[in-house]
Amino acid sequence: MAKQVKGAGRGGVMGGLGVCAALLVACGDDETPKQPTPPTTQPQFLIHSAVESNGTRMNYFTLVDSLDQAKQLDYANSLELPGRPRLYAAQGIGFFAIGQGEAPTITRYELQEGKLVAGGSVSFQAEGVRALGAQAVLFISPTKAYYKDDAQAQVIVWNPTEMVITKTIPLPATLVKPGYITSLSQWASREGEAYFALGWTTRTYDQVLPGTVLVRFDTATDEVTVVNDDRCRDLFKTARLGNALYFFSGVINGLGHTAYSAQNGGQQDCILRISPGQRAFDEGYVGTISTALGAGKVGTIVSVTGDGRALVQAADTSITPSAPGTTYSEWYSKGWSWWSVPLETLSGATRVPGEPGPYSGFAVSDGSSFFISQGTTNYSVSTLMEMSSGTPKAGVSFPGFVLDVARIR
Repeated sequence: MAKQVKGAGRGGVMGGLGVCAALLVACGDDETPKQPTPPTTQPQFLIHSAVESNGTRMNYFTLVDSLDQAKQLDYANSLELPGRPRLYAAQGIGFFAIGQGEAPTITRYELQEGKLVAGGSVSFQAEGVRALGAQAVLFISPTKAYYKDDAQAQVIVWNPTEMVITKTIPLPATLVKPGYITSLSQWASREGEAYFALGWTTRTYDQVLPGTVLVRFDTATDEVTVVNDDRCRDLFKTARLGNALYFFSGVINGLGHTAYSAQNGGQQDCILRISPGQRAFDEGYVGTISTALGAGKVGTIVSVTGDGRALVQAADTSITPSAPGTTYSEWYSKGWSWWSVPLETLSGATRVPGEPGPYSGFAVSDGSSFFISQGTTNYSVSTLMEMSSGTPKAGVSFPGFVLDVARIR
């Protein structure tokens, strides 16, 4: 691995890549150290779904007590917002936030008597933010949160209780590669520190450059450390198992490898790990699920359950479109399946029953069970399917498609 850089200066313009996925326990925004939920507290989930018609998107934020209860939501009591808003939440902090779809403004919400009540707002416009990113927020505490801003190569520190910006932390200018989109992984964190990884993608999102950069924050002092690593690329999903942090390569990596070969487009797949007590990727660990899946498949880990099962979304390369220039919607059109692999051994893959539907890149894990979204061909209705019991079970369903799910209580 290469050099470390601390406290580097401001960078240039960077682009981002958002994926519709929310992992309640395993990764992303919910890696935040959380206050324990009292055993007597009734769980409460917030589903962010959307309906598109004639090129216009309407979003719905809906409270539910259970994800596995087989009922269809009617949106009569949902919060309705246009455009492309973002849900930022973490269990245990007592509130959540929604980023506007038309402006870089985040509004705090609380749950009061079963209703979503808006509070104060904060705008990131003066910091150069033009549009808010998906899964960009990490809540450190009720009074401190990070927003990773790929477009301005910075992290914004803000107080979600007072809804004010505390400061901005610049990232190194060398992280920007001309002609490529710079994408940031989901957050991964444990007590006292937070991480994300960077990668570089073609502007058509069909190839990824070799190498990655790991960015670490000391959440007490906000000191930044940057470490280069040339073993993996396109790290996007993250997971925490015990005190070990994992980073998994994304779908562009595998399909880029299929379309362009490993040298030019990607790798079969790649996993890096930060062990307990360490501050960088383990030098002796590089994982892969390619052996477990076998020939003719490329996969990406989208979630890890509390008992250490990695949930894998796999494409059959003889069916799934992967020619140069293939778009996301074309990739997900056919040939996909779900698999379960022990993260410790990365062997003995087991096919998860049920068909994934036209688009099911969305997965939710609550620690022991997990759900995927299955939708009708035209996305008129989507259903969260509980998949971990061996027999798929239909849970809550709703018009449109799901964008995010968070446990807020």
